[in-house]
Formats: sequence, C-alpha cells, structure tokens
Amino acid sequence: MNPRSLSVCAVMRSLVLTGLLCMLVGGTLRADGAIPGTVRGVVWNSDNAPVAEANVRLRNLETGRIVASGETSQSGQFVFADVVRSSYLVELVSDSGKVLAVSHGFRLGSGETVSTVVRLPSRRSWYAGLFSNAGAAVIAAASTAGLTAIGSPAPPISPQ
Repeated sequence: MNPRSLSVCAVMRSLVLTGLLCMLVGGTLRADGAIPGTVRGVVWNSDNAPVAEANVRLRNLETGRIVASGETSQSGQFVFADVVRSSYLVELVSDSGKVLAVSHGFRLGSGETVSTVVRLPSRRSWYAGLFSNAGAAVIAAASTAGLTAIGSPAPPISPQ
C-alpha cells in the first residue's frame, strides 16, 4: 500500500468514528436530519379531576393518521416520545374507540416538547341538545331563504 491510500483510509475511519460519536452523544437523529420531539399532557374531567387509565391517541393532522396511542397514568398524565415534527392533536377515546374529547391542535417542531390538555365536557341531559342549536338553525334557514332582516316601518306598539 502506498502512503496516499493509508491517509485516505485514516480519514475515512476518523469520519466514521466521528459520525458514530455524534450519534451517541447527540441523541437520536432521523434520516431527514430532524430530531424527534415529545408530546406530553394530562386528561381532566369537567371538574378538573384527573382521568386515570384513559385511552389516548396522537393524531397527525396533516395525514389524518393515528401515530401513537397509550394510556394515562393514575394522575391522568400521558407522554408520546419520538414524535416527528408535524401538526397534531390528542384524542381521548372510549374502550370501543369512540372519541370522547380532543385537545387543541398544535405544531411540534424538531426536538421540541409540547404540553397539552384534554378535558372531558360536562354532561348534559339528553334533551339539552334539542334546544341548544334551535336559534342557530332558525337563523341559518332564514339566511338560506334570502331573509336578512325583519322590520316594520311603523312605530313600536309597546310603550317605551
């Protein structure tokens, strides 16, 4: 072997060793250069009590796919580690997979840790939903029909 090929081998060896050392010291690095992040949070009832052993899922808002799932601790806390940068939300789901509550949407950057809260809504009676959107339905129907205002040019009848 000539001296030039020995120096090329030495340079290549040092580059490989430097790369391995960077990976060991610097943490996990993805092929695209992004450092995975962490999503952590807590699940609460409507009265701010933690929800223990609840099923939670992490949904990617850009793809619509579930990327991780888990269970909350006794104090209602959860952690999703090694999450790639994207936009997400956390879903609280029943044992049958029905979505019970969701967190706000958030953006996770490279190497970031994001904290979020999932809160169960307060329980309402079965008939509350019948009347809660009645006004909105009437306004929507009137505007669809082209009715924008109702008024009379006459003075009001009731005393003021």
